Amino acid sequence: MRTVGLFLVLLVVAGCSSPAIDPNAQVITAAPVASVQRLVPPGTRTINAVMSIGNAPLHYPAPDGSGDMLGVDPDLAKALGGVMGVGVNVVGVTFDQIIPGLQSGRYDLSVSQMGITDERLKVLDFVEYFNSGTGIGTRAGNPLHLTVNSLCGHQVAVSNGSIQQAKYLPLLSTQCVRAGRAPIAIRGFPDQQKGVLALVSGRIDAVMVDLPVLQYAVRNVPDIVVADTYDAGSPVGIGLDKGNKLAPAVQAALVELRRSGIYQKILAKWAVQGNALSTFAVRTGK
Repeated sequence: MRTVGLFLVLLVVAGCSSPAIDPNAQVITAAPVASVQRLVPPGTRTINAVMSIGNAPLHYPAPDGSGDMLGVDPDLAKALGGVMGVGVNVVGVTFDQIIPGLQSGRYDLSVSQMGITDERLKVLDFVEYFNSGTGIGTRAGNPLHLTVNSLCGHQVAVSNGSIQQAKYLPLLSTQCVRAGRAPIAIRGFPDQQKGVLALVSGRIDAVMVDLPVLQYAVRNVPDIVVADTYDAGSPVGIGLDKGNKLAPAVQAALVELRRSGIYQKILAKWAVQGNALSTFAVRTGK
């Protein structure tokens, strides 16, 4: 393992940015819009927006130890609150705490790049807000020649609670077994960037993480590459507990943020403008 590669990936895990991204840039604010405010449930003054940690440039803790969250999703959550005319508390947790927290009422919405699956639609409603997709990351040069279809028998890192852990890798591993090959050794980590660190340190063979996270890491770390993609360009959603009355306001706020150009400015600030959506569908599973 090259020492410089490990040093650089540690910087990525800490939340340092590539030259294209300025995490210290002022948060792009949004003013209240009356037509959106009318959709907010009466009595709502503040909303708690939850997201996972360790996934730069989408959402990650500030490196100053303040506990503040930086990235696409904290900025979008605050802008949504601005348009709705409510305060926003941004909370960072491990991904597997998000759904229980929404169901218990601890959090009002999740702005955490959550994949929309049939299983999740049984307990959550979603508003689509971003194009994501999944990437397969390997060491530079892809020495094991790994692709989505050749992961059998290899150790692959995922984030605990992620769609990659819950759906994508188990499906691929089942296909391996049916073909008479060894299953994929799925290795769970607390967040996606710790999986990237495990890859660079030689503890696993590949990572399967959100494509924007992997692309960000590749821009910063010379030791890894995007070897393949899976379900690329699939929309992710803002999650709410089933039947939460905030969903129409969230959708209307996203429409307003796009109309005003604030949505595009936030994505451009974090160099993910290519992942923008033009419409924001509400998904309830009905």
